Amino acid sequence: MKTFKITLLAALISSPLAAEAIDKTWEVGVFGEYIKSSTNKEDQADWQQIEAGRGIGIDLEKIINDQWNARFELAKTRYDIQNGNDTDYGTRFGIDAIYKVKDSGLYLFAGVKRFNNVKSYNAVNVGAGYSYQINERFSLYSEAVVYRDVDYGYTDQGIKFGLKYAFGEATKTAVVSKPVEQEVIPASVEKEIVPVSAVAVIITDTDNDGISDENDNCKNTPKNVEVDPKGCPLFLDTAVDVELNVSFETNSAQLKTESMVDIQRLADFMAEYKNTSAAIEGHSSAVGNEKYNLTLSQKRADAVKKVLITQFNIEESRLSSTGFGETQLISKGNTKADHKVNRRVVASIEATVKKMKIKG
Repeated sequence: MKTFKITLLAALISSPLAAEAIDKTWEVGVFGEYIKSSTNKEDQADWQQIEAGRGIGIDLEKIINDQWNARFELAKTRYDIQNGNDTDYGTRFGIDAIYKVKDSGLYLFAGVKRFNNVKSYNAVNVGAGYSYQINERFSLYSEAVVYRDVDYGYTDQGIKFGLKYAFGEATKTAVVSKPVEQEVIPASVEKEIVPVSAVAVIITDTDNDGISDENDNCKNTPKNVEVDPKGCPLFLDTAVDVELNVSFETNSAQLKTESMVDIQRLADFMAEYKNTSAAIEGHSSAVGNEKYNLTLSQKRADAVKKVLITQFNIEESRLSSTGFGETQLISKGNTKADHKVNRRVVASIEATVKKMKIKG
């Protein structure tokens, strides 16, 4: 009988670990602060010689996107007054817009506040802060801020330190493998040792959008488009518009050849956005009889409307034409140039479309 000494290393055996991320929607924070009142207030009897204050507060932040937050803040502060011989309690509330510096914990903010202490006044503020992430839910933050009193002209300063908690849905974002090394205790054996096969877990993300194919409901998302937790594109409402401005000769409702380019541009817009309609407005200069000018402006508006219907196949139900005569002059002078800009037909159309939200 032979004796064998064997060391077995299971280098290919792994344990899949799933990491979680929070799709943050709101954050609530509690903080302590130090407020340094303007030195000019310390010498003012009507300010009761107010000095520094220490306080606590809460804030509620709405996560708008990767770069912007909106915040509401409420704080209560204990101030030293009368050269430190007495105290006064005050409150502060207001809102801030927060800009987050990409790939860092730094952020900038600006807002408006209402102070109620010895006196009540309004202030604008600017500041900077830093947020340190403890885990997916909790973070520490600190801020420095300057308040400018818009009622009395004083400037206060403040610093604060706080703790925030994030609300949002937890989603699995990645799968990693943890290698395990295993050693078999040497022993005397008579049987042939059979090698152990290892199984590797492979996670695929075909369209590289950060969502695994197993959880991806939209598997061919473009790489530059932001997606939701199900891997489908996020959309933004985007406004698109077109304007028409056609000019006419004196005492004429005849369309110029060069005007057809602008009219076709309007027609193409309406053909693409089927739910739009156009209000066509005709105008005249102030030369001549007012009643005649009103009729002429209506003929000009009708001429544009007719071309849109007969040459560009726009439905009549989507068009209206109104003459305004000389009641809406652009220029009230009495030169040829003034009269020329007033002889016109105008229209403006706006539509809202959904476009994919691009990364960056």
